[in-house]
Amino acid sequence: MPVSDKNALGRVLMISKTVYSSVKNEIQPDNTVAALDLLSAALSHIGSADAPLRSLLGELKRGLRSSNREFYPNVKKFFKPLYPPFEFDMEKARKHVPAVIYGNDKICEKLVRGENDKAKSMCSAMASYPGFIFGEFEELSDEQFYDLVFGYYPKLYEEDFMEEMRGLFTEKAQ
Repeated sequence: MPVSDKNALGRVLMISKTVYSSVKNEIQPDNTVAALDLLSAALSHIGSADAPLRSLLGELKRGLRSSNREFYPNVKKFFKPLYPPFEFDMEKARKHVPAVIYGNDKICEKLVRGENDKAKSMCSAMASYPGFIFGEFEELSDEQFYDLVFGYYPKLYEEDFMEEMRGLFTEKAQ
């Protein structure tokens, strides 16, 4: 049975969560920047008629396997045809994909600069983002989630992280 775009998005978000958790726990993939770039490139195709996300799973798999040999076994299961589909609000997910890509870019920027503590802190926050998209934080409003998960970073480092994406979490954006 072919994978739907919704199922493909769920898989890519779970792979993202695995990368974030690995960085957060200081078990970095061989090439974290390459992994995050591959994930962002795949996510940028959500809703594309020419190259839908589901058609890029094979390319993502090959890219992760070649650039992150030791890390790949941690995400291999998400590429299995029988991996169960995720239940989530696809429209909410589409709305938040640009923020996931933005967060990946910011993390890569910190890793390239050697600011690993900042990248680790960002990954700690971003690891909760897929869960938010999947509805795991339904007891929190979107604004409460933002304040709880992304609001601490500027307090620690006196610089913004996801501030440009804050509008996605306001009641007006709903």
